Amino acid sequence: MTEVTTLDVPDHVTDDLRAYAAAMRAGFHESPMSEEGLAIWLAHLQADGTRLRVIRDHSRPFGKADEPVATFASWGGTLNAGRGMVDANFITDVTVQATHRRRGLMNKLMLHDLREAHERGDVVALLTATDAQIYGRFGFGVTATARRLEIDSGPKFALRTEPYGSTAFAAPDDVVDVRRHLFECFHREQFWSVGRAQHYWSTGFDWHEQRATPHRAAVHLDDDGEPDAAVVFAIESDHILVRDLLGTTRAAEVELIRLLAHAEGHEKIVWRHCFDPRHPITWALKDPRIVTTAKTFDTVWTRILDLPRAVAARSFDRDGEVAVNIDDPLGYAAGTWRLSIRDGVASAEPTSGEPELGMDIATFSTVLSGLEHVDTLASAGLVHGDPSVVGSASRLLTSWEPPVAASIF
Repeated sequence: MTEVTTLDVPDHVTDDLRAYAAAMRAGFHESPMSEEGLAIWLAHLQADGTRLRVIRDHSRPFGKADEPVATFASWGGTLNAGRGMVDANFITDVTVQATHRRRGLMNKLMLHDLREAHERGDVVALLTATDAQIYGRFGFGVTATARRLEIDSGPKFALRTEPYGSTAFAAPDDVVDVRRHLFECFHREQFWSVGRAQHYWSTGFDWHEQRATPHRAAVHLDDDGEPDAAVVFAIESDHILVRDLLGTTRAAEVELIRLLAHAEGHEKIVWRHCFDPRHPITWALKDPRIVTTAKTFDTVWTRILDLPRAVAARSFDRDGEVAVNIDDPLGYAAGTWRLSIRDGVASAEPTSGEPELGMDIATFSTVLSGLEHVDTLASAGLVHGDPSVVGSASRLLTSWEPPVAASIF
């Protein structure tokens, strides 16, 4: 029962694909996929080059013998580590049926996939987690966050900035190429940006309800008439829901918030995923109290598979050295490493010398992303070392630019 099987993504909906979809949706306690949903999902799998993995239990009764008891999907993409892109293994659809939990099935799938990723030469593996207590044991650490913002767009809404450029409404399907281009520009420039899956470019379908749902779009154009931001949104009963807002500048994004605030009949904008922790929207408003953070949550978790290449690809603001012992139960990054930074360029070399700091690979992933300072993580019991070294390492390894990963998968 514990054999991992990798399924070929077919060119049409097959019985195996239906069984995978049924098991995956059941694992998340969601309704079965509709025929329309299956067709859209298959197109996404094909576009992303997805690898589907399953474990079956052929002894299951009631016609479930061929339906997987565990599912797992991954595909290849990139992460912007600051000095360039690195190859990344994106992971999703990790489920185990409630009847088969605590049997090591998820462990087997994860270890199988990470081993293949390491053998391919991927530098990192990435995922978004539904359960924050599962993935740390595999070496994944939180490396990006997002906020759900609620903005009062009633009479109190007023921006400090003067409008610039122009805006235009459009059908979502008509601005897919514009949105792709904007994301490519963002991904190329933004520290810790991760690639986007195909589902970002296929709008108008509610995956939870498994039905078509009306979405709208708008684009901001700069003073030269070039698109510099786009938004996809939905009109809900009592608010406007921002499903995706991304620009090459934050000022352009603010202009699209201005546009949505002018909509008649609604006095609230709900921005479900504001990925930038320093987004200027609150500061841009004359009354900043009309913005509330309804929720802050982690988005991207990173597992380093090749530590020297990951360190070399990261941009740094200061020069210096520190010896760090990494605890990695999977062995990919275990040992003591001397991190050396010269002119902002880093290297990591194994060393037999005494370590100055100690942490596990999940914590090191968080440090490398710049999401949190070393001294904060030391106070949390996740980094060990002399306080003076902790302080200097915190200054050395911090990032002036926060990680912003505008993708959930």
